[in-house]
Parts: sequence; structure tokens; C-alpha cells
Amino acid sequence: MAGLRTATSWGMEQRLREVVRAHGGLPDDTFAFDHDRAELLHYATLVSARSGHADDLAPLVGIHEWQGAPLVALVDGDGLADPRHLQRLRRIVALRGDVPYLGVVSGGRLDFHAVGLDKRPRFGVDLAARGVDPTVSLPYVASMRPELGAQRTTISKVVLELLDAALTSLMEAGLTEGDAISLAGRALFARFLADRELPLGSHMNGVSTGEAFSNAATARLTSRWLDENFNGNLLPLSDGLFDRLPQEAFGVLIDIMRRAPNRQLSLGWEQKWDNLHFAHIPVGILSQVYEQYLKRHESERQKKEGSYYTPAHIADLMVRAALLGLDPGNRHRARCLDPAAGAGVFLITAFRHLVAERWRHDGVRPGTSTLREILYGQITGFDINEAALRFAALGLYLSSVELDPQPEPLSKLGFRDLHGLVLHRPVSQEVMRIGTKNPKEISLDQLGALGPGVGSEHLGRYDVVIGNPPWKTGAKIKGWKWVGENVRRIAQERLGKAPSASLLPNEAPDLPFVWRATEWARPGGQIAFALHGRLLFQQGEGMPEARAALLKAVDITSVINGVGLRRTNVWPQIDAPFCILFGRNNPPAPGSAMRFVSPEVEPSLNGAGALRIDAAHSPLVRVDDLIANPLRLKILFRGSDLDLGIFERLREAQNRTLGEIVASVGGVSGNGFQALRRSSRPRKDRNGRLRDDGRPGVSAAYLRGKPLLAKVAPSPRIDIDDLPGFVQERIHDRREEGIFRGPLLVVGKAIRTEAGGMSAGVAECDVVYTESYYGYSFADASGGTDLAWYLAAVLRSSLARWWMLMTSGEYGFERDIVEKATVDDMPVPDLASLSPAQRHVLDGIVADWQASRAVGQERLDDWAARLYGLRPDDRQVIADTLKHGLSTGSSVRQGQSPPDVEDFIRGLDAELAPWAERFGATLSATRVDPALTPAWGFVVLERGKRARAGGPVGQRDLAAFVASADGTGSTEIYHHDGEDRIWLGMRAEPRYWTYSQGIRAARHIVWNYVELLAGGSSEGAAVS
Repeated sequence: MAGLRTATSWGMEQRLREVVRAHGGLPDDTFAFDHDRAELLHYATLVSARSGHADDLAPLVGIHEWQGAPLVALVDGDGLADPRHLQRLRRIVALRGDVPYLGVVSGGRLDFHAVGLDKRPRFGVDLAARGVDPTVSLPYVASMRPELGAQRTTISKVVLELLDAALTSLMEAGLTEGDAISLAGRALFARFLADRELPLGSHMNGVSTGEAFSNAATARLTSRWLDENFNGNLLPLSDGLFDRLPQEAFGVLIDIMRRAPNRQLSLGWEQKWDNLHFAHIPVGILSQVYEQYLKRHESERQKKEGSYYTPAHIADLMVRAALLGLDPGNRHRARCLDPAAGAGVFLITAFRHLVAERWRHDGVRPGTSTLREILYGQITGFDINEAALRFAALGLYLSSVELDPQPEPLSKLGFRDLHGLVLHRPVSQEVMRIGTKNPKEISLDQLGALGPGVGSEHLGRYDVVIGNPPWKTGAKIKGWKWVGENVRRIAQERLGKAPSASLLPNEAPDLPFVWRATEWARPGGQIAFALHGRLLFQQGEGMPEARAALLKAVDITSVINGVGLRRTNVWPQIDAPFCILFGRNNPPAPGSAMRFVSPEVEPSLNGAGALRIDAAHSPLVRVDDLIANPLRLKILFRGSDLDLGIFERLREAQNRTLGEIVASVGGVSGNGFQALRRSSRPRKDRNGRLRDDGRPGVSAAYLRGKPLLAKVAPSPRIDIDDLPGFVQERIHDRREEGIFRGPLLVVGKAIRTEAGGMSAGVAECDVVYTESYYGYSFADASGGTDLAWYLAAVLRSSLARWWMLMTSGEYGFERDIVEKATVDDMPVPDLASLSPAQRHVLDGIVADWQASRAVGQERLDDWAARLYGLRPDDRQVIADTLKHGLSTGSSVRQGQSPPDVEDFIRGLDAELAPWAERFGATLSATRVDPALTPAWGFVVLERGKRARAGGPVGQRDLAAFVASADGTGSTEIYHHDGEDRIWLGMRAEPRYWTYSQGIRAARHIVWNYVELLAGGSSEGAAVS
């Protein structure tokens, strides 16, 4: 690639695109830095730095993206002076925090190097050793992220640690948190300007950058200059602060301002301020870091509400998707609101995207006045936290400088005060009176954007309302009753009638933000929020009704279900399951559907902080169907449309539920007892006097001496001789004595990690059990012992475990436990309806259990399958789902081991056989190994007596299909090559090569390639 540096900008881009195409990438996702355009605004720091440091950064010639995010910074190999030059570029790119690789272009080759802040002498990626053909190297790198350790040091971690230490030191020196944040922020602002070679010294009576905050006099001078040139409320400081600052505080500020000698980064790495260069660090990093800082040092209020910082790539994904939902002709005018702005991650991201949209519309890069116009007129943020708003202001100020094509002279960079114009702290002086006999007033000042402090001028004003509001349940926010009444008012106006159920289950603040957004967004505007995943999958506590009301009020267009990605680097440092909701601000039209996207766990990809948005595995779910069957999303998440079909057939059989059967024979059920805990309270009698000398909890005398089942999974036969006696004097609360009477079915809440069904056992005598179990007593039921054994057999089957996975609001969602309501709701054929043969098998199983003999899982599952009328294909679908659809660690590991395609071929053949017979065709499916990449597998399906080798499809064609699939995030390829055959490609992970997936592939072929079965020809490829 000699001569890249001297080529014209368009010629350079064409050459880069040719290299990218030759290595399996999509050329349209490749951009040369020398051709200034809106798509490069995301890389403004690199582009600006190249123009200022041409000698060192000139070889950095472009960028290649994957699914809208940066993947490879392209380097002209002929422009590298020596190996140390590449190391310097690696460090500079690592300061961005979002580009994982360098790609060195030389002589038509593309060699990959992992980006990082570490001082590794070798950082090249050896793809040949991994069996990757160069023609698909880019797709492989995009999906597998080789050489990127999940624990690698990132720029956000470094800045967080440095900023945390600086703020802590300032507060230890006697500053308030507000002053510490403002003072450190001013130093960062000055450092930001200095590292971008903007001449501070010439404007401050010759004070050098390093001296800007070295003592009271220079700090006062620097701050006065910042106030005069930007605005008087730039991170406000308390009066007389500099006069009372101790010397150690100035030492902290000196460290922040300390820059690398001659602005050359050291190749050795230490976590110090002088190893950073803010000419290369995007402004968004600072806001992201500050939100992480708040999480680390959150106030009691934040702990209570469960605020989570938003990773920059999540914010970027949400902003891009929301803006794409607007009319392209007016997108550049969009007004964006984040009602829970925090440190401004969404505001800064939206600002950059709006500037890019304005550039595309006008055909001219926005200058200073246009940037101010967008900032003041199109960006709005609410937050109750004043400290967060200060950092949001700093981020927006710095973004304006970063995005300005001509930031000099500095005198033209003045800002209006953003507080009250762009950033609002909605505090209300209103109070709410509650109670009738002894009414009291509750202040509403802490409700923030959920309270009455947001003025009517914001109603219907915004084209996009976006954000990440607090998620935590049971937050017990003062004034919550006002929030609930206000949301009910909004819903009534929206739906035309008052909802009959609560709209805000769990007392979590995230849903109220969605309802309030319907007032702030204009009709047809976009609403996008990151929310807790309970919105999708919780089944109890009124959530199905609340979900249905929201689905009727807002046209939900798509949902990204991030539940499977919790505890990964996609969203680091949170354990809570999340989802991202996108919608239009109007009620859905009849027949509306939403796209339901559930990214799969891919450890290498997710460990690098990335995720795959796979259109092929994103079903359209009709809103009416979801309201009618609230379990639909859970079934499609942990299973597939095949599981949904099985579920609906089992429901249509109209068997009574387990709970109904138990109640019909006079059985009683309940949760086990709870031991004393901190929340156990003393009890009072009717006269208000303390019972039991004021001791917490209640007496457990009625349980004392009975056998105790605790901590272990019950075996089918619970032998009371093996159990200790109950000895506790007191328990948390009383449980009805009847639920402990035998004969008794005891069911463990927790799902065992090994294969099989639920933990269920039978005790024919009284047994006390803890809250880890549910109990069903048949003491007063005729034939109760037989019924208990029958239900135990049903629950220990794999079918029962599959049912719980499909229907539980906990299992396969947030915890590996099953709610009692889910167990109670499982349909069970009446014992009396069993055929003699089915009863005979059951009696044999029970007899073995009663004799403490093992019963194989296959034997139990065979009996359960016949009981429920499952077909062989149904059983295989259930087995595949239990193996690959669970959230347990063992299931994830199974999903990452090398696949065996034989099961897939069996499913494909079985489903196609009736069609082949109908058309008089012979179909043969054979595995092929084009030796392209270990990330993909291929099968060829041929019409004829046997599959033939050769033909028009070769390595080059398959490489093109792989490139197309990986470029769009797909996991499947179908190609009818014009002969009597179809090539099928799947990601080389076992979950895509199951018997069930073979069935689904066969149905896809029947639907899209029926001409192959009929003997016709229709050449073409499909990536899906």
C-alpha cells in the first residue's frame, strides 16, 4: 500500500475499502480520516490531533466500524518510522477507550494489533495460528475479539481512579464535595484546552499551563479567565475558596495539570496524570467516569433508588436508534431530553449526533454559532443532583470545544449559563397532604423530574426523550403517592379510562419516567429508556397488568433484552438484568408489533464490552398477542417459536393446574417458615401490649420436635429418620401448622444445576421445612399419598423444569429459583385420567423411590412425555432448550464448546422429509469444511441422490457470505447457488447446531426456497 499518505482523500478511502473488502469487511463501514465528513465526528479527537501532529499521527489513516461502533483504526504501514512508532499509536488510540484494534495496511495485507494501555512488547494478533483465512479476518476479529482480555486496563478505569483519588484528597483537605468537583473540573477544563494546544498562557499574563493552579494567585487568575471567557457559572466555587485552600489541595491540582514532557507519551505505563493526553480522550469519557464516581460514593438517596452509570457505547446505541426513528428531513432539528441526566452521558452523545445530522443536512460542518444554537435549543437535561449537573455542564462545554472546527480565538468560545437553559434541577416547593385522622404534609422536593417541579413549558416539546432512570424496587421515595396519582392521571388521559390495576408495581422509579415521557415528547416523538428487565419478564405483583397498560399507551417498536448479558462487560459493574425500550409517542395501531432482540452470550465478544444485534433471531411480537399471553417474551427469550408451539398445545389441553388439583381435594399449601432476622419485630396484643416480653418474632413451640428439612434438596422419598428435630424457640412469623402435616409434597425453590427436573420429594409423616421450600399437605385428602407421589413424579421430570424456565418470572431471568405461583400454575392431567399403562409405569417409579432405588431420568421423562402427549420432536426441542437456553454457567460453557452438526442435520432431514416426498425429491444434507474460519460452520443441502463436491460456490463466495453476515451481526447464511443445492452457514456455536435449529432451518428453506424442493432454480443468497 505504498503511497497511501500521498493519495487524494477519496483515492485513499477507495484503497482502504479495497483492503477491507479483501479481508471480509463491509467497505461502506470504512472511512478515511483525510475526507472530513459527519461520520467522522465521533473521531474528532483523532482527526484534530492528526492535523496538529502530522509527523506522528499521519500513518493513522482511517477507521473501520462494526455494527456502528469502531473496530479497527487503520494504519499505513509504510508511514511507520519504527516499531516504537506503532507502540505510540497503540497507546494514543487506547486513550479513546472505544477502538479495540490497530490494522496495519501494507502490501495488500491487513495485520491486526490489540490496542491497550499496557506496556506489552508484543501485541499482534496471530490469526493464522487460529485457523482463520485472511479473506474473513475482519469478521473473525469483530466477533471473537482475540487478544482482548476481559480484565484489561481501560482509559475509563484509569481516569476514574485518578479522579477519585483527586476528589478524595481535596475533600480530605477540607473542601465540600461541590467545591472539590468544581475545582477539579476547572483544572480538567484547563488541561483539556492545553492538551489541544489552545494557548492559555497568552491569555493569562504569561502563566504557564503547569502553573495554572499552583497557588492561590495563579488559581484565582486561571478561574477568573475561565469565567470571563466561558461564563460566570462554569462550575461555581464558594466565595473566598482560594484564600483558604491548604497547600496540599494545590498539589492535587498541580498533578491534574501535569502533562507529559514535550507532550510525548511514555512507552512505559504508570497510572499518572502525566501519562494522559486529553487531545485524544473523548469528552464523553469524563461524564462516564463521573457517573461511575457517583456510584462508588453514592448518597443514601442514590443507593435507595438504584442509579446506574451508562456505558458510552450503550448511550451511543440508544441515541442512534432513537434519531433513526425520526423523519430524515427533520432529524437535524430534533430536540432531545434526558430527564435523569446524571453527568450527561446521553446529552453529550445526543449533542454530537445532532451536530452530525446538521452537517449532513446543511452540507457544511457546523461552526461555533451553529454549535451554540444546537446546544441551547436542542439539548435539555433534568436531574435532582446538583453535583451531577455540574459535571454535565463541564462535559457539554468541552464537547462544544471538541466539535468546533476552529476553536480559536478562545474569546469566541464564551457560553451562556447552561443552568436553567439546558440543565434543570426540578425542585418543587409543593407539599402533599396524606392521611385523614392525623394528616401530615410530605414535601415533594426530592421527586425531581417525577414531581411537580418540571414546568408546563416542557410538555410536548421534545422529539426524543431518552435516558437511564433509577431502577431499584421498593425505593420508598418520599412523595411516591403523588407520583402514582400523576401516572394514573396520564394513563387515564392516554387510554380514555382509569386503569383498574396499579401501573407502578414494585415502587420502582423507572416506569414513572416512561409515563412522564409521554407528556414531554411530542406526538409521534421517540422514547428510549434503559430499564430493569423486570418489565419484560416479571409475572407477579401486578407487572403483567402494568406492562399491558404501557403497551396500550406507547407504540413500542423494539426492545433489546439484555438479561442474558448481565454480569458481563457489555454493562460492567451491575448485576441487575436490563432491557432497552424504544417506542413512538402514540398508542399502537391495530396489529402493531415490536422487534424483540435478545443478544446471545458470547464471552469473547461480551468480555470486550461489545454485543451482537442479530436481526435473524429477533422475532416480531404482536402487541395484542403479548397482552393476551404475558409469557410470550420469556418463552421466546429462553426458547424459540418451537417452544412457544409446545407451550400453547399444553395450555390448550385444558388440564387443571397443580394448584387447582391440590385445592380440589382439600389440600393446603404454603411457604416454609422463616428464621428470625433483623426485620423480625415484637408483637402486640389487641390492647397494644407487647407479647412475650417484647422478644422479636413469634413462638415456634408448635413446631418443636418435628423433623426438620433444611438446606438440602429433598430426595424423592424424604426419610424422617435422617432429619434432625426442630429446636428453634422463635421464628420470624407464624406459618399455618397444617402445611407441615403429612402426607406432604415438598418442592425446593432452587433449581438444581445438574440435569433433570425440580427438587421434589414426599414425606408420609409431618415434616417442618424452611423458606427454601414450598409444601403441599394432603393430610385431609382422600388418596392424598398417591396424589403427592404423582405430583412429585411430574415435577421431577425435565418437562417440569422446561415449564418453569418458560413461565417463571425468576428462573432464567434474575435468580435460579421458581416462585410458588409458577409451580401452582403448571397444568397437570388428573391422576384419575391416566391410562392403565401410564398408571402401571407410575406405580413402578414410585415403588422404586419408596424402596430408595434410583430412577433414571430418561425413564421418568419417557413416562411424562406420554402423559402429556409429547411427540419425539417436542422432546428434542425441550432437551435442546434446557441444554442451551438456561442462564446457568454450565449452559453458557456448553454454548461455547465446538459444535456437532449431526443433530442439526437430523432435524433438517426430518422436517424436510414430508416435503421431499410430496415433490418426489431426494434431499441430502452434508457437512462441509471450507477451512475459512473456526467461527462458522457449513452444511450443503442438495436435491439429488447424493451431495456432490465442487460447483460454483467456493472459498471466495463463502467468504463474501460470511463477511455480509458478520457485518450485519447475523448468525445464519442461506445461499441457493443456482444448482440443486443450498449452502447453510451458522455461527460455530452448539446452540445454533441443535436438532431444533435444524427444524427451524428446514422451515426457513420451505418458506423461501420451495423451488429447490420442486426442482426449479432461483439463484441468490440470503443472510438472515
